[in-house]
Amino acid sequence: MSTAAKIVIVGAGRIAWHLGKRLKSKGLSVAQVISRTAEHAELLAQTLQCNWTNDWSELLSDADWILLAVRDDAIADVAGQLAPFSQDALVTHTSGGTPGAVLKPFFGRFGVFYPLQSFSFERSPVWSKIPFCVDAQEENDVLFLKKIAKTIGNLVYRVNDEQRSALHVAAVFANNFSNHCFSIAEKLLDEKNLTFELLHPLMEETLAKALQDSPARMQTGPAIRGDADTIRRHLALLQDHPDWKGLYKNLSESINPGLSI
Repeated sequence: MSTAAKIVIVGAGRIAWHLGKRLKSKGLSVAQVISRTAEHAELLAQTLQCNWTNDWSELLSDADWILLAVRDDAIADVAGQLAPFSQDALVTHTSGGTPGAVLKPFFGRFGVFYPLQSFSFERSPVWSKIPFCVDAQEENDVLFLKKIAKTIGNLVYRVNDEQRSALHVAAVFANNFSNHCFSIAEKLLDEKNLTFELLHPLMEETLAKALQDSPARMQTGPAIRGDADTIRRHLALLQDHPDWKGLYKNLSESINPGLSI
């Protein structure tokens, strides 16, 4: 299958928007958008200048690649709805946390096309820096997905279900959990009428160090030093926020299991 394949995007959320626009900008043929919500499908289709529908039965019969850009918990349901109309198309989802095998009961050709990035409508992705993790049952389909990924990005890896599952857990720690900690820090400062910008240089330095060397070797702070007195004072300051206090204690003990606090 060549990169001139006829592409159908299922979904009209953040990933669908960003991938759709990127595919179109690189001259790839996005022929149809399908979404349960007609308004969302039409809006994305207008941007991509292609056909749209909210009726599964109107899936293009000559589609070559069906890209499921839907929520993880909707993948199996959407796959089941599309299966009777999919003909012999390659069907992939974009999830990091869902096995590609979830598509096996529905399609003869299936795989995964997972861009490892957090997408938002407010920011434009830097495509050259986004790792694309691809996999498929058939080698020709793997080659096709790699070509597509290389066309719209730069970093391409073949990653199987087991590897991708571990990668997704690691991404949650590196992205979602760290961002939650940023959010807690922002709220703590706000309570004392301090601006979150005070922490920006520290956050930038922390990330720079983690990218420079092993994060474990770059670890600093009272927990790694075994500074129990400081930790106890911090826990006392968090008395009005028991959830944050528990998180602080658990993280400190994870950093240094030998702590006595």
